[in-house]
Amino acid sequence: MKKSNRGTRFMYTVNSMPSEVQLYFESLFNDLKVYLPFFPDTLKNAIINGCEVFSFKRNDIILDYGETCRYCYFCIKGLVTGRYIKDGIEKAKWFFAEHDMIVSVKSFFNQVPSLDKLIAKESTICLAIPWEKLEAIYDTYPEFNKVGRKLTERYYELAEERAMWINRVAEERYHLLFKEYPKLENRLTDTDLASYLGITRQYLSTIKKNRINKYTQSRV
Repeated sequence: MKKSNRGTRFMYTVNSMPSEVQLYFESLFNDLKVYLPFFPDTLKNAIINGCEVFSFKRNDIILDYGETCRYCYFCIKGLVTGRYIKDGIEKAKWFFAEHDMIVSVKSFFNQVPSLDKLIAKESTICLAIPWEKLEAIYDTYPEFNKVGRKLTERYYELAEERAMWINRVAEERYHLLFKEYPKLENRLTDTDLASYLGITRQYLSTIKKNRINKYTQSRV
């Protein structure tokens, strides 16, 4: 198993899938129906045949620095942190959870060594499609290109919105993070959260205490 394939792989075929794996694909197709309401069976089967299913343990490295991101992952359940190096220090870049697509963007789309690191922070299950199989599906099923384009647009919009937070103070960014992404609340370590916000753990503790105090006062 190559480094970028860390984790336990589920074995299945289209005609012989465990019920839990069937549910994983149902979740994927339900999410994709927003962009393509009707999926022909031939397209569904191509996606199922092209995908692999991986289970990662907490702290498993899904992708390391310098490796090429061969897979586009769809998170069924769990939590993944993206990290990068800045001024010689590793920092949290973003967090991915259920229903998120997970890639090292530049590495996956250009098939070049990654500047990012992807780490499972909880027990995590992902559907994963290799770059070459995804490209083959795009070539064979032109309608699926719309799905790829719409997903790319959506994630670009979200990234741009988050980029606008840079001008806000840390406490505002903290509140925005959990307002816009409530599924992340109470799941991030203080180390990762402080790293993402660009503050110390001590300051993060102060922000949390202030939040609790405001909530308590609002209940009085």
